[in-house]
Amino acid sequence: MAASTHRGEDEIILQAFGQIKQQLDNALLVLVPRHPERFDQVGELCTSAGFTLARHSAGDKVEAADVLLGDTMGELMVFFGACDVAFVGGSLVATGGHNMIEPAAWGVPVLTGPHLFNFTEASQLLLAADGMLVCNDGAELAEQCIALLGNKERRQEMGNAARLVAEANRGALDKLMSVIDRFI
Repeated sequence: MAASTHRGEDEIILQAFGQIKQQLDNALLVLVPRHPERFDQVGELCTSAGFTLARHSAGDKVEAADVLLGDTMGELMVFFGACDVAFVGGSLVATGGHNMIEPAAWGVPVLTGPHLFNFTEASQLLLAADGMLVCNDGAELAEQCIALLGNKERRQEMGNAARLVAEANRGALDKLMSVIDRFI
């Protein structure tokens, strides 16, 4: 799965997916762009890259598809719960990344790009626990996906490590509110 992708990342992800498909012919990419106004454009990128496309919004069957376009709102967590490996977007381009705790909470190994300045603490915790890997480009993304998809034990170890980080950091809003209450 590639979640919350931004302009400029989709092409990198699709190129990496092409490399993945060479090794793992039955791989399915669930691609979820960050902004709904990009759904159609990203769908066109998928087909122009030579992939068969299924659109979630149309209820298309995924059996014959290479890419499932997550072109609906409010279902990202469900997609995270169903995937084997999650790439969190906004990180291969200098956007700063997105919330990698969401897939971690499902016990899914997290892959990300190098631009993580919006989630510095969460990324440091996941990296230190070995629940996340940083991929600097599409080639590394493909390489890490192929390695993880081919090694169930490693995938489970990383997923468990990611889940433990998410569990250890639950309740942040309650903690913040209690600090604020002391000053009000």
